Amino acid sequence: MKKIQLLLLLVLVSIPIYSQNISFTFVNARNTNDGTDDFYEADIYIASDTDFIIGSGQIYFNYNTAAFGENVHTSGNFEMSQPAGSILATSFFGGAVAAYQSFIVNDNTTSRVSTSFQQLASSGSFAGNNVTSTPTHLYSIKIKYADMNQTPNVSFENGSVFLDQFFTACGPTASGFATANCTDTPGVQITGDSFDSSGALIITSAIWSGTTDADWNTAGNWDINAIPETSYDITIANVTTPPVLGTGTAVQMNDLTVDASASLSLSGSGSAQVDGNFSNSGTVSMTSDGSNSSALIVSGTSAGSVTYERGGLLANEWHVISAPVEGQSIKEFAENVANDIRINTTVTPNRYAIAYYDDSNSDGSKWVYYTTDDLVTNAITFEKGRGYSISRATNGSVSFTGTLETSSVTKSVVASQWNSVGNPFTAFLPLNENSGDNFVANNTSSMDPSFVAAYVWDNAQSKYVANSLVTSENSLAPGQGFFVRTGSGASSITLDQNQRLVQPATGGTFARGVQEQTPTIELVATSNSTSVKTVIKYFSNTTKGLDPGYDVGNFGASSFDVFTHLLEDSNEDFTIQSLPNSDYESMVIPVGLKLAANREVSFKATSLGLPEGVEVYFEDREAGKITKLEETTAYSVTSETAINGTGRFYMHTISQRLSTDDIANNLANVKIFKSNKKEVTISGLPTESSVKIFSILGEELLSTQVQENTSNRISLPTVSTGVYIVKLASDLGNITKKIIVE
Repeated sequence: MKKIQLLLLLVLVSIPIYSQNISFTFVNARNTNDGTDDFYEADIYIASDTDFIIGSGQIYFNYNTAAFGENVHTSGNFEMSQPAGSILATSFFGGAVAAYQSFIVNDNTTSRVSTSFQQLASSGSFAGNNVTSTPTHLYSIKIKYADMNQTPNVSFENGSVFLDQFFTACGPTASGFATANCTDTPGVQITGDSFDSSGALIITSAIWSGTTDADWNTAGNWDINAIPETSYDITIANVTTPPVLGTGTAVQMNDLTVDASASLSLSGSGSAQVDGNFSNSGTVSMTSDGSNSSALIVSGTSAGSVTYERGGLLANEWHVISAPVEGQSIKEFAENVANDIRINTTVTPNRYAIAYYDDSNSDGSKWVYYTTDDLVTNAITFEKGRGYSISRATNGSVSFTGTLETSSVTKSVVASQWNSVGNPFTAFLPLNENSGDNFVANNTSSMDPSFVAAYVWDNAQSKYVANSLVTSENSLAPGQGFFVRTGSGASSITLDQNQRLVQPATGGTFARGVQEQTPTIELVATSNSTSVKTVIKYFSNTTKGLDPGYDVGNFGASSFDVFTHLLEDSNEDFTIQSLPNSDYESMVIPVGLKLAANREVSFKATSLGLPEGVEVYFEDREAGKITKLEETTAYSVTSETAINGTGRFYMHTISQRLSTDDIANNLANVKIFKSNKKEVTISGLPTESSVKIFSILGEELLSTQVQENTSNRISLPTVSTGVYIVKLASDLGNITKKIIVE
């Protein structure tokens, strides 16, 4: 009896040494596509209640032949892979020697495939145990679909005959790399296998639980205890803590469903991109301020309403806005206490501070205001793609509630007029850049050739500023209105849903394929702390006349403004003028000004990329003054009378040294320069020449002969301050230069 008890004790002590429990799970099961074919993929993870180094093993997988066909290995539709970071991808000597080999795959039946592996390196080669109680990636599988519409039904085969197929690593156990010797120092067979196939199901949806907080990117806030993939269908359930997509949070999904009484909030620069369909039975709210806006893009169908709050509006100021949703009643909008829309009760009928634009009306009456008589019912709603002028009584925001616009909007316009339009989407819309796909580029044919741009209000300049194909990139926020000037025959413009952005791109200037730095002059006029600007750009493919898209007309509605006129064939006012990037000295640019009487104005210029030695001079012909303009050097004047147009101010680009370009080899060394205030010196002449001096208006002031091979000093006649032309004519060629008399 005592001997039997001792034997039983020995058996009980021996079991923990040779037996342990290992478990296998599917992780990250997913459907993928390589551009041609569809695949089922999953990672296989292993864990153990006793740490060890795995040596060899074999796992069997069942699958649905309706989804993948029969004999997936023989048909070449199955792959057992060892991704970086998996146990079977372990290697030594910088990847030169693999730790495992003999990755064998066989079709066990027409609907079951087996995978196996064998160690190459000995147990002593490993730095430590690679199977622990923490599930670890062992290897991965990939099966090509025959019919993706069928359920994959991939699972482990865990019948008794398929168990206990794993062994610990063979020796030798001494540290340092060695090849496994499974004859003399074999591994131990492991019993107690368990297989969990629940992870083989492809997760395609997630439900918001809000268990932890309001952060979308917290795994514990979802029923799957993981952050949803971009391909998932999302449901926002009615829970205590709803999700908030704030600044810095951008999410993407397939379908989005918001349950009854549930809510989703987007604020700051938070955004959501729904690649599938959107259905809202609860509350979805979006907010913006003066510098940021949330965004929501739905590519499929949309059902249910969204509320968008346009923030950053100032009291008693007018703002051009558009409705980013469809169906908002203007009456409800006007009477919404939170919107605080001003109402003029001194007129009958009372007039709301909400107006649409009609350019055919006379000046002062182009904005047409809604009255209490107009808004007796809720029948009138904000028109898609139309810009409206509104004004609040206090600082704050206005809210629009309606359905999302998911299709492109074709907005009717009146030909040859200014039209007020607006962004109809709860997303950003690129005005003049998005890899060339933008509003201005797509609607150029509908615009007046002198006004190929979108005009957006600029608080800093207190004017509508042109956003064209040669200005810095800009995008319209949701609910932002702007102006376009249409061409003759234009009937509509398009606001393209394919251009929608969750947030605008940044930086860059579109210069019609010109990659080098564009020479530019920015002329800034300042009066009463308000600064306005006009821009001159120089390109190799532009002319002195009208170049549509390069020369952009001025909006012209401000009481203080600066602009230029083209050098040829136009009397329009231009906010951007593009000229040839050669022969700078021959081009004199008429500068226009709009200024009230008895107001001081100062001019400064910033230049970028002009040829070396070329500088900007500003001429005031009425005052008889010419001044070199720089960013820190200004020309100031006070006009006793109002100014509105061109004829007084001009801008010159003149070589600093007044040195000549080469006209011919024999004239290469000729120099013409002003040697003092009343004298011009001409030197380096190889032959006798005639010299004439003209005013900028073409009046001849002096004519004389100069001698060769000497320094000729010519006294100037009594002339006013200004720019004058020196013309030298000889048998070897002609030279024309500008000089400045200060």
